[in-house]
Amino acid sequence: MIIFISAILNVVNSFVGDQTCSSKVTQSTCQNLGYCFWDGSICQVEDCYKIDEIAACRTNGVLHIPPSIICNSIEMDAYYYQIYANVCNDPSDDPNELVQHYIRYQEPKSGYPDKSSDGVTLALWNTLFPQYGYISQIYTIQILKQNMVQLDQTLDIYIKYRSLFLYDTYWTYDQEKSISYMFQQLRDDTTLINTNKQPMITKLWQIVDNLLERFRIIGNNYTAIYPLYSISQVSLSRQKVELSGHKHVATFKWTQYLYNGYVQLLGYDLHQFGFVGQLTQVYEINVYESGHTPLSLTYGIIFTFPYDISLIPVPQLIYLYSFNKATLQETLIRQLSTGAFGDCIYDSDTKKTTCQIYPLSINTQYFIGTTLTTCTSITKRYQCKQPRCLWTGSICTNNVP
Repeated sequence: MIIFISAILNVVNSFVGDQTCSSKVTQSTCQNLGYCFWDGSICQVEDCYKIDEIAACRTNGVLHIPPSIICNSIEMDAYYYQIYANVCNDPSDDPNELVQHYIRYQEPKSGYPDKSSDGVTLALWNTLFPQYGYISQIYTIQILKQNMVQLDQTLDIYIKYRSLFLYDTYWTYDQEKSISYMFQQLRDDTTLINTNKQPMITKLWQIVDNLLERFRIIGNNYTAIYPLYSISQVSLSRQKVELSGHKHVATFKWTQYLYNGYVQLLGYDLHQFGFVGQLTQVYEINVYESGHTPLSLTYGIIFTFPYDISLIPVPQLIYLYSFNKATLQETLIRQLSTGAFGDCIYDSDTKKTTCQIYPLSINTQYFIGTTLTTCTSITKRYQCKQPRCLWTGSICTNNVP
């Protein structure tokens, strides 16, 4: 009788978020916990930003028992949980911080990953002759439910419809949102090898370029901000364009221009490709006259940070980098000086650092960072992203694209 009562108490006292991942010996029981993943043979703790069960990250949850704090809970207003799936973050993040480059959108409850709502399969979509009347159905394919094979097929569909997207009479929101979902799926995938992921990223850039061309045709001033990429288009007469990223703002300024036209600014995060050590997103500027012919422009960049960047996390050298999104390779341009007469100046009154970089005239891609962390120095799985890095067992290794 004592043994029986003890068994009942053990069951009752096993609350949500209490059980260890290592106690599960099958894939289904492992994944059902909501904070573990199955690596093919054993059950391991999931990356904090991918966890679905907040109880495990709260005080006395299995992932939040001092002194071993693996993940913290994110306590947000209910409204945000309708949009975002994040419930935990890494202890290195600020408390309750929804880190921009690790945001996950909620997976939709309805719809299908392998077909549109009218029942047309992905394979059939790639054989049909493109027509304007089909576009609205393309947007019903549920990207956030897809595996990588299905995502690759969907990328092909969007590429096939590029010329029709350009003159679609509906606003660009559905295309913007789909691109954001594609970036999220590629960031979070752990199944592909580099030879598969790199071509898929190349396809995604083609779809992004298609969206940028669509903006040029529409011709309006417009800004679209998503967790992993953002776009702003302004007329040259405004003499300024800016985008914000994680704990920074990038402002591009110019004073003279030869013709009327538009400036397009594309920002995208590097964490999704396995980079660690950058302080900003990559920003790509392109300039066009009203007839869509590329223009040259002399401009400057002002990066603004709400802290003293020379002291984060410890005093380090700060560099200006260029980036090639086709190869996903960075190039160090030069060191940025700090101090009263340097490139980067901290204002103790406003508690902000501004880094001013003048003049620039090449339509290229820039970011600011410290010395970038090598893959072999990355100790956490969630930071070890392909194509740059590869997580093998319990270590991060180089995986240069």
